[in-house]
Amino acid sequence: MSELALDTREGRIIDLRREPDATTRLPRGKAAGRYRCCACGNELIFSGPATLHSAFTPRFRHDGTDPGSDRCGAPAAHQADIQADLTVILDLRDQLAHALSGATVCLQMDPHRAGKRWDLPPELVIRHGDQVVVIDRPRHPLTKPVADSRQQYVRATYGDQATHWWFFDREDPQQYIPTGTVKVRPNGQPDTHHKVRPTPVQRQLISTGNAVCWITKGTVLIPYGGHPHIYPAREGEDWSGEMASWARDWNISHPRPADGASWWGLIPLPLLALGQQTGFRPTPAFALMTALEKAQTGREAYRRRLAREHAQQQAVPPAPTLPDALPRQAPATPLPPPAPPSSSTTTALATPPPLPSRPTLPPLPSQAPLPRVSAPHRRFSWRQLLPRRWRR
Repeated sequence: MSELALDTREGRIIDLRREPDATTRLPRGKAAGRYRCCACGNELIFSGPATLHSAFTPRFRHDGTDPGSDRCGAPAAHQADIQADLTVILDLRDQLAHALSGATVCLQMDPHRAGKRWDLPPELVIRHGDQVVVIDRPRHPLTKPVADSRQQYVRATYGDQATHWWFFDREDPQQYIPTGTVKVRPNGQPDTHHKVRPTPVQRQLISTGNAVCWITKGTVLIPYGGHPHIYPAREGEDWSGEMASWARDWNISHPRPADGASWWGLIPLPLLALGQQTGFRPTPAFALMTALEKAQTGREAYRRRLAREHAQQQAVPPAPTLPDALPRQAPATPLPPPAPPSSSTTTALATPPPLPSRPTLPPLPSQAPLPRVSAPHRRFSWRQLLPRRWRR
């Protein structure tokens, strides 16, 4: 922590590693209590080199002559947390400082927060003429009370005209909840955008006029809203059958997602592109959102044309055809009813009609002669040798 201090006169964080001109610009010593420790809030003493060619490393130290009294007395865990917060936001400041020519970029902090545990790192403030942009970079999950308190502070400190941005960490699973991808064709070019499910606090920030994005290295992800949509059938359209899936689509809300968005699509944009427009506006991302809306109109017109063609096909049933192998039969002619019987007919019916002659059957085909069966062989008996009258 010896290279970090809060400058109570200007209300900003000093980082000696990133400000090589600090040794010539800042007064040395206690400077009437100008420097304070961010972790414990105590006054600091700025020790600089005696000459420009000295090898002495400039640093901030606590006031004390006893051994160890020149160091921060805050718990080690608290110091580490403060150090991590300041490092993350200062890294973002370095990236923006190189991109924003003619603008001042500094890390500002309310002096009353020195030595206290904070829920948010100090805010990053960009000033360019009359324009003011405030950037918050949460490192921990953001709660609604913390977000409300910071928004009130920003409005009270920098005015209602200040643009308030929130940069969330793309690599933090508690700040970035992915929910698949969506295929798009802006300007006829196929592309795939990642989708994210925003947290309730992120939705709240958007609804109150803040700008929200995610950052990963040198890229920011600008959100737009995705709303599920089902095309209502118009006259002459048929969305049944195979056309049912074509009726389901989605609409876009931009430049900020509307409250009813089910998911947020993300447009990647180089961080340096934000500094190329006045007011820190992601103009290239906004232009792409307009192209997505234009593609949405063309997509609806195409699907409705398919629904009309489907309705025409359903309205004209195909004529039935008979197989060529089946003969066409004329309709059967009904027989006349029988006449009532007369006396002669009754007499004729009483006499049985003669039987028809028996038809002659065709000769049977010649068959092979049946095999001759010999008589069964009788057993020999002595009675056969006796006269017949003695055989009794």
